Amino acid sequence: MAQPVPEDDTRRRILDAAGPIFAQMGFSKATVRDICSAAKVNVASVGYHFGDKMGLYLSLVRQIRKAREAAFPMPELEGTAEQHLYQQVYLLLQRMQSGDCSGWEAQLMMREMQNPTEAFREMVEEYFRPLFERIQQTAAEILQAPVAPHQLEQIALSIVGQCFHFRVSEKTIQQLIPAPRLSAHYGLEDLACHVSAFTLASLTSASYNECLSRFHESSCHE
Repeated sequence: MAQPVPEDDTRRRILDAAGPIFAQMGFSKATVRDICSAAKVNVASVGYHFGDKMGLYLSLVRQIRKAREAAFPMPELEGTAEQHLYQQVYLLLQRMQSGDCSGWEAQLMMREMQNPTEAFREMVEEYFRPLFERIQQTAAEILQAPVAPHQLEQIALSIVGQCFHFRVSEKTIQQLIPAPRLSAHYGLEDLACHVSAFTLASLTSASYNECLSRFHESSCHE
């Protein structure tokens, strides 16, 4: 006679199976039946452990968020405002692009941002807002002049947008850029240096190349 599956194991198997399915299909098209079939558990298990499909999805998004916060925590900022900028941009790129080997975690998070569900507000407030506010503080430090709140918000959103582009346009970039150059110059560190230099040059009188040289030199010593 087959041994019953422990409740904790059932819950874990459902979450493990749900992740790739939600990432590929989206919340609306993913079905509880498909998830339970992949997890090899009874369909009623989702109701028992999570209440419903949305409860399962919320639990999954929270699990991913907490895991990524633990893997890529907010840095203890050291050094100059320029160095703070690089550290924050690098963290933003890490959180957007890094993840499990199959890539479904980042895919699911990006899908949630583009097609929000009930999980969206919590994800933004708990996961993105703290870093968003830190970036605004750093921009104010770099400018060293009175700036309206909405302008700091727009600067921070421009920085986030640059990082976001390299994630959502990944396939297009792979098509546009020759593979050897992509491999050599489009890693997280290179992108963090570029976004930081581009931002710093736009906020100061320094040239882009001068800023880029600074960030490449400083990142080599971290």
